[in-house]
Amino acid sequence: MAHEPAPLINCVMLVTWPRRREMIHEAIASFACQDYDHRTLTVVNDGEPCHLSASFSALFDGRIIQMPSRTSVGEKRNQGVAAVPGASYSASFDDDDFSLPHRLSANLQAMQCASACWLSASRKFIAIGSIDNIVGFECGRCYGAGMVAASVTRQLRWPSIDCFEDQRLFEFLRDHAEFGSRLVEGDALVYVHRRHAENVSAPYRKDLWQGVMPLQLAGADAMAAPESVRRVITSYAAVKFVEDGESPNSGGIAEV
Repeated sequence: MAHEPAPLINCVMLVTWPRRREMIHEAIASFACQDYDHRTLTVVNDGEPCHLSASFSALFDGRIIQMPSRTSVGEKRNQGVAAVPGASYSASFDDDDFSLPHRLSANLQAMQCASACWLSASRKFIAIGSIDNIVGFECGRCYGAGMVAASVTRQLRWPSIDCFEDQRLFEFLRDHAEFGSRLVEGDALVYVHRRHAENVSAPYRKDLWQGVMPLQLAGADAMAAPESVRRVITSYAAVKFVEDGESPNSGGIAEV
């Protein structure tokens, strides 16, 4: 009996190059380490020109979409999703977060089991300073490791705004006749959110530690997360994923 091919997941990262250069490297390293093979990376950049390195392209499928300066976050997300029309799902890979190796496979399994069209996380690790400095975890709906089915993105778009675009789309979907009953939250701790002064949420919290629960309360498996992150960062420390300037060939960058 023939098996259906694994669905393609388009991992969308929004950047303003070269801002957060080191964070972007770490976020792409977390894409590189995923244990789910059928994936591709789409970087949407509204900063200075950049391109995916030969080292990245030799190992992985990906592209950079160049957008005009100050393009809204919502529109960048729309363009990133539209760049890979053959993908069955799109997954957010924020440039200042880190996805653990099992993130895509765990989220896909959760969506398929529930016949879901949208997944947001209900818990996330919190790092302060370096991405491996995981100080605890936070509960509450998290969009940073979200995943959405192509059935949604073929019909709907993120609003063209610079913050809370995921929340706005979620609120619309919640009341949607077709999609409203197919929204799920994944309980697995599959990604690390880095708190820093430039977070969109920064103006809404009193300090970096607000709402952080002790790592020990997340269980024994969670205690291994810092070392897992550290191993990935070390493995890819010498690899340059993104380079300055326009691509030397037509395959690594596209303009919109």
